[in-house]
Amino acid sequence: MAALQQDHGAKQAAAGGGAGEPKGKRAARSAGVDAGEDGGGSRSKKKGRGSSAPAAAPAPVSAHPESAASSSLEDVTVEDTDFLDCGVCFLPLKRPIFQCDVGHVVCSPCCEKLKAMGKCHLCGVASSTYRRCHAMEQLVGSIRVPCPHAVHGCAARPAYHDRENHRLVCVHAPCHCPGEACSFVGSTDALLDHFIEVHNWPCLTNVTANDRDEYAVLLQDGFNFLLANCHTGNKKQGATTSIQCLLLVTVVRQPYAHIISAHCIDPHAHAAATSDSQRPPSKEMQCLLWYEESLHASNLRRSSQLISHAHFQTSKFRIACTNLSNGLPRPDDCFQFVVPNSVIGEHDKDGIKLTVRIIIK
Repeated sequence: MAALQQDHGAKQAAAGGGAGEPKGKRAARSAGVDAGEDGGGSRSKKKGRGSSAPAAAPAPVSAHPESAASSSLEDVTVEDTDFLDCGVCFLPLKRPIFQCDVGHVVCSPCCEKLKAMGKCHLCGVASSTYRRCHAMEQLVGSIRVPCPHAVHGCAARPAYHDRENHRLVCVHAPCHCPGEACSFVGSTDALLDHFIEVHNWPCLTNVTANDRDEYAVLLQDGFNFLLANCHTGNKKQGATTSIQCLLLVTVVRQPYAHIISAHCIDPHAHAAATSDSQRPPSKEMQCLLWYEESLHASNLRRSSQLISHAHFQTSKFRIACTNLSNGLPRPDDCFQFVVPNSVIGEHDKDGIKLTVRIIIK
């Protein structure tokens, strides 16, 4: 802690006591590195009181890293995170980092903009050139923070400047339970356990697909959950990757038909919907559902059965991804697969057997 404070104080002294730095911005910042969740959307500048560094940080914070033994400091608190952010765009600093002649640091994109102005944005001192600040690059690279989803089981400690990028792909990002009046929030694994132990909903987690990536499933009335390994890419050319997807398939029995809808429970769906250009694009998913039933009539002369009626229907539609933070999507806002009751076989009275295929682009 003393090393960080001395380093920060030395930089302020070198910069003339931080002359020209906005005081309102400094007053609004809290005394630690935020260990809580940003809550989605764009990065917030509001910080909470900090978290302690773990016993095994990737790099030490030392005034002389070249001579210090590889170790970590316990209970280190960053009391002012302003110096970890660019003074122009207010985004976390990451290498390459540049400084003016006085010592005020900016990120690389903002440095290019300031070169055209010919002076520093804080001190106003004319600066014809900005120099690399290697000491600052080492410092920001050594500061590690907890994942925003640590409360949901993530043990990763990304660099401060990489915290937002990690949050966007973290497998422990939470989803919400679709149950009415149920407030459970957890990772995908925790959500599946919750569905089985609390609600006793059908969860198909060990279904094996055939060579065409098709799943034969028996769906009950209400919520059904299917954990499927879906392939992307060209399978014929062998260039495929596997993505595990959690599908919510809802069956509603009406007097005239069974109405079936499908959604993908994706913890990053809300972030993708409200994202800027820096966020990864959301995967596009399509679902292929088909149902078939053959009705037989006995042939008494030949002691065999003849097919008297056959029904086959299939639909291909886009699946909406949701983390269920706003509840279930309205039925009118999603595709509905309608199977008439008149064609459902006797063995499907207590459930309906469908073949499901997921296509990811």
